[in-house]
Amino acid sequence: MDSDLVDIFKGKTVSFGSDSDTLAIKNITFKLIHDKLFVVGQIPLSATDDDLALNKQCAISWDSVNDYIVFDSEEEYSRWVEVSET
Repeated sequence: MDSDLVDIFKGKTVSFGSDSDTLAIKNITFKLIHDKLFVVGQIPLSATDDDLALNKQCAISWDSVNDYIVFDSEEEYSRWVEVSET
């Protein structure tokens, strides 16, 4: 794993895009599971309807990520979601 990439995500909230969906993650780490690399963390504020999944553990396989948007904080991500939904 490229340490520069890990540093980019440290302390940030990131919205990851795949072919079929997006997944926002905070408290990001990388974990190898059955020889496949995953981005692992928790669901941030405003990422799900009524925040039903807030702080739940989540993951996305790194090889399924097409793009990502890095937010400086969970609060910045939450504001971006609220503005984009209006």
